[in-house]
Amino acid sequence: MKQDKILTLKGKILAGDVEKITLFDGSFETAFRLLSIVITPQDILTSEQVSLKLMTEESAHNIQWFWAKNTEVGWAAWNVPINSRFGQFARVDKEALIVEDLFMDASGDTGEFINYMIEMEKVKITSWKGALAMVQNKSQGAN
Repeated sequence: MKQDKILTLKGKILAGDVEKITLFDGSFETAFRLLSIVITPQDILTSEQVSLKLMTEESAHNIQWFWAKNTEVGWAAWNVPINSRFGQFARVDKEALIVEDLFMDASGDTGEFINYMIEMEKVKITSWKGALAMVQNKSQGAN
C-alpha cells in the first residue's frame, strides 16, 4: 500500500449524537487507516467527562465500548473516570481499513459539545482488498 496523504477531520459533536462521515469516493481501491483521535469538551475549564467512539457501521447511541466488535475502530475519553483532574485516553485500530463510512458516537452531559480531531491516512489498495475491507467493516455477529 502506498501512502497518498494524511487527512485531518476536526469539529464538534453534541453528546448523545451519532454522526456520519462519508469517506467513499466511488472506488474500492481507496481506503482510510485511522492514525489518531483526540477529544476535549468544548468548555475546557469545566470538569466534564466526555467520550467518543468511532465505528464503521451505524448504530444507536451507546456509551459502552466493545473492542471485540469489528465495527468499532476508535475510542477516546477525557477525564474518565475521575473528573477532578485532567486525563486523556485514546486508541485506534490501526489495522482497520475503512472504505465507506465512519460514524462518531459521542457521550457526555446532555447539551455538551465535544471537540474532536481525527487523523487518517488515505491509502491505495487493490479492489479485492477493498471488497474484503467493506465486508470487515460490517457486523459479523459480535454483540
